Amino acid sequence: MATIKKRSAKKTTNLINQPLDILNFGQLTKLATCFWTGGTITIGSIIIPLLFKTLDQITAATITGQILNINAYTGMVACIFIIIGLIIKHQLYFFKSRKFWYALSSEAILTVNYFGIFPIIANLRTKLADIAHHVIQTTPSFNFWHSLSSGLFVLTGLLAILIVLEK
Repeated sequence: MATIKKRSAKKTTNLINQPLDILNFGQLTKLATCFWTGGTITIGSIIIPLLFKTLDQITAATITGQILNINAYTGMVACIFIIIGLIIKHQLYFFKSRKFWYALSSEAILTVNYFGIFPIIANLRTKLADIAHHVIQTTPSFNFWHSLSSGLFVLTGLLAILIVLEK
């Protein structure tokens, strides 16, 4: 009987003395990744269509641009966390991980879309702001850049899902 008491006391002591890891780097990375992935899916499938359905297109586009800016920064930070985490975990073999390539691709796409394509769209929108709405929609360069940016948004959403699902 004394042995049983010692074992149970020892287990209790071990549980009490365990370090409390509420939020370590790996958990922060998972949280950022889920926040970005969930945000991307929610923004693309619910929020943006709802904005364009309920608001005038100029207002909806303005709000959408602001939401996409926040989402792009969230994605870039999440991808940096993922890449750092993979380097720490796999050391020199991080480049063999599919998750690394998904994250690196997402980071590159988000960076190009945010710093390259978004400013072009904003510039075209500013130039066309005083022209009627139907003219904005029929401007070939605006349609091209907008479609390219939308396609890249969908691609990063798919890559984000792969990152979450990858072990």
